Amino acid sequence: MPKILIIDDDVRLVENLTKYMQDFGFEIDSALNGVQGLEKAAAFAPDLIVLDLMMPGLDGVEVCREIRRSSTIPVIMLTARTDEADVVAGLEVGADDYITKPFSLRELVARIKARLRHDRFERMSQANKDVITHGILTVDSVRREVYKQDVHDPQVQHRIVLTGTEFNLLWLLASNPGVVFSREKLLEDLRSRELESFDRSIDAHISHLRRKIEDSPKTPRYIITVWGAGYKFQGD
Repeated sequence: MPKILIIDDDVRLVENLTKYMQDFGFEIDSALNGVQGLEKAAAFAPDLIVLDLMMPGLDGVEVCREIRRSSTIPVIMLTARTDEADVVAGLEVGADDYITKPFSLRELVARIKARLRHDRFERMSQANKDVITHGILTVDSVRREVYKQDVHDPQVQHRIVLTGTEFNLLWLLASNPGVVFSREKLLEDLRSRELESFDRSIDAHISHLRRKIEDSPKTPRYIITVWGAGYKFQGD
């Protein structure tokens, strides 16, 4: 059940919005001023905020600016003004969308649903960037783990234990399939990531990595030598 926080000083509007949106399955909390809104945003942990631009005291622009200091939560701004400068001000401090009062409750719900879908897609896309799969090889940058599918039983995944340097080297190559990296470029990029001392050559690390992830290290499937240039990861 998506959680929506409404921040608006119009008591009647908040009541109407709450009732209408609850009928669509949303969990609703509300605040009647900016200060209370920031407190509710921290305590309620909403999936989206509907925020009035014009409120006494701490207005919507300031509330949105404060929210953006620590959160990327979607914000839909409500404004009674049609002046372009007001709309731009809201968008510039981080609002994702705006709707002008008076508005259709149905339109607002449609925009909320669209924004939640977009936010969910963005989060899924980001999560997918953390895991790379090529053929039977999977590299997870969050857990820093590598798995290889059993050729006889696709349901079985064998974990491959790599050193920190080996994992960083594999991730760099696998996240850029087809890109040829010179030995100098690999050294440069790895040094910026390394915590351990880097006292072996790139060729030695490549050799050790191949022995761990390739079926046949002498005829590699994944890490390919480009003679005179360096190495590349052969993607699907």
